[in-house]
Amino acid sequence: MNDSPNTIKARLLRFSGQSNKSLNQDPENKFDRPTAVLAAILLGIAGTGVAMGMPLFVGSLADSLGFNEQQLGWIASADMSGLFIGSTVTAMLVEKTNRQRLAYVGLTLLLVSNALSMQNQDLTPLLMSRLVAGIGAGICYSTCTASLAGSRDTAWVYSLLLFVLVSMNAFIFFIFPIIDARWGVNGIFGFYLLETLPILLVVPLIPRYFEPVKHTHAEDTTDASSPVIPSTLPRLCLASVFTFYIMVGAYWAFIERAGVDANISPEFISSTLVWAQVCSLSAAVFTVWLARHFGQAKPLIFALLLMSLSMLVMAQRIDQTTFIFSVFSFSFLWIFVDVFQLGTLSNIDHSGRYAALVPALQGVAQAIAPTIAGTIVLYGEGYSAVMLLCGIATALALLIFTSVYRKLVQVAPSLADAK
Repeated sequence: MNDSPNTIKARLLRFSGQSNKSLNQDPENKFDRPTAVLAAILLGIAGTGVAMGMPLFVGSLADSLGFNEQQLGWIASADMSGLFIGSTVTAMLVEKTNRQRLAYVGLTLLLVSNALSMQNQDLTPLLMSRLVAGIGAGICYSTCTASLAGSRDTAWVYSLLLFVLVSMNAFIFFIFPIIDARWGVNGIFGFYLLETLPILLVVPLIPRYFEPVKHTHAEDTTDASSPVIPSTLPRLCLASVFTFYIMVGAYWAFIERAGVDANISPEFISSTLVWAQVCSLSAAVFTVWLARHFGQAKPLIFALLLMSLSMLVMAQRIDQTTFIFSVFSFSFLWIFVDVFQLGTLSNIDHSGRYAALVPALQGVAQAIAPTIAGTIVLYGEGYSAVMLLCGIATALALLIFTSVYRKLVQVAPSLADAK
């Protein structure tokens, strides 16, 4: 019997210890191209600009337009609600929709909404334009995370993403006061508009579709050598992201107030927060080294454990020493958790449909958490109780992900310790 060339090749690959799945895989992964990674990260900048600059953006709205605290909360919620809507819609579409078109839609919405925000600044029209801006941002950021999920080196690409976003955050905190002093909130809207324009030029570098390798999905059981990944595992990963961001939302909203309540000077609080952000850049580099040597799951579990313990330390006593320890450990470990949560989820499913949901869950958690924490403070429990909430939420995220890791060890050991 004559063997076809593909059959012969498959036998040679099996003999050499390689899976025949590579027959269906392109020699070059389009999502690993440097240009594709760069384009996705730039798209992520467009999608996170408002969220990163939110404290200064809200302050500028108050100074320039005279909105009260409740109205400012509505405007901020409109942006975050739009982020949730855009991310959710993108997660539903990203697997079968041209990702370049999604990016163009998101960027166009950002351009139009920021232009409208500069033109009509009555409360109701501004709420509508900020909702549209949030939808555009959600589409952009979710398309970014979904595209990076297609990479074979998720730890590297997500570390690079976080490094760029933290750097951009530092730049925003530097430039926004200058812009606000000269042009007011219209200058900030103009900044968001102008940063979007050059990103339109790199959209063609994003691969249009994810092309799955045959026999690697959880749903496909035709190949006995392929691990069957229970559909509950990526959903549990998302649950871990949600509970972790309950901690992030509560902590980040009230850590400054907790310091003030502990009679720490505002100047000391401000400088500590700034230097913690600067030092967190080193974590983005260190994550790659950790992933290369230990995989992503084990460092993630360890980071969540340390984060939970640091919150419990803060819950016992809030003073200058514990404040420094808490802020620096939070800023440093936050990068680890973000990178490894996204990386592990992407290794389980490279199509990006689950990774695209991460911004939505992050946004919802960060919208809910400050309300919960504020209620705790309102009822007189104090900021130590808020830190206890943060510790419990992080511990829950740890328990959820540990169960995911244990199951992966059973059904797909290579994925459990994937780099």
